[in-house]
Amino acid sequence: MTARWLAQRLAVASTRWIGIRWGESFPFYYVSEYPKSGGSWLAQMVGDYLQIPVPQNMILPLGFSCVIQNHWRHDPRLRRVFYLYRDGRDVMVSSYFHFIRMARHSRGPAPARVRRIYERLFGKGHDSRDIVRHLPRFIAHEFQRPGRGTRLNWRDHIVSWYRPERRDGIAYLSYEELRRDCVGTLGRAIEKVTGEASDQWRLETTVEKMSMKRQTGRDPGQSDPAHHVRKGVVGDWRRYFSREAAEIFNDLAGETLVRLGYETDRRWIDRFEDPIP
Repeated sequence: MTARWLAQRLAVASTRWIGIRWGESFPFYYVSEYPKSGGSWLAQMVGDYLQIPVPQNMILPLGFSCVIQNHWRHDPRLRRVFYLYRDGRDVMVSSYFHFIRMARHSRGPAPARVRRIYERLFGKGHDSRDIVRHLPRFIAHEFQRPGRGTRLNWRDHIVSWYRPERRDGIAYLSYEELRRDCVGTLGRAIEKVTGEASDQWRLETTVEKMSMKRQTGRDPGQSDPAHHVRKGVVGDWRRYFSREAAEIFNDLAGETLVRLGYETDRRWIDRFEDPIP
């Protein structure tokens, strides 16, 4: 635990407190998500379109108009919110690869902690590249002890935020919609949050500037496990979910998959097939 880490934690908590009480004065815009749902990408697009900063790794509280990406639970006092969600099965796979990258390529207390957790879950000398074998235990652990900016697991984070029938002030959008029609989805969300018509040219310019190709030099689907943006595709979970992993996820969050429209019912598990080689 370092002084910088403590300063960042305090800055985030203070900024949330400021946003709840005075966020309308600046104003703040929020991109809220469960980790690994595409929030960094969306926040950068919102900031570019609105021409306001997107602070990262802050060590001081914020007090100016900006886009704040966060993993907080819902609070009705937060305004101008974009809530981004993603198929939780893809989130689990993306999270697994994220922690592998952290444990292999980063230094400090957090990566060391991740390595200890992996040894406890999978045993000493385990091959972390064997995701199909390790994913069931990883999923169970992620639901029991979530971290990385939120104390809620994927299911509970969705339950906290996802009330489109009651919360008119929040723009709800999915990672899958952004991948399918980024310009249209972003435009509708911008209009919902700002109350103003979106500008087509600005939207197209922003989407092109923040595309995976422009940011990483790779097309979606081209994997780089050492990069924060690993693959950028929809449905990658089918390559890695075993029957056991699918059953565990369905037990823990099957109803949430149905509620979000990713499955029509919880019998998707009966139609499950082995991972694509």
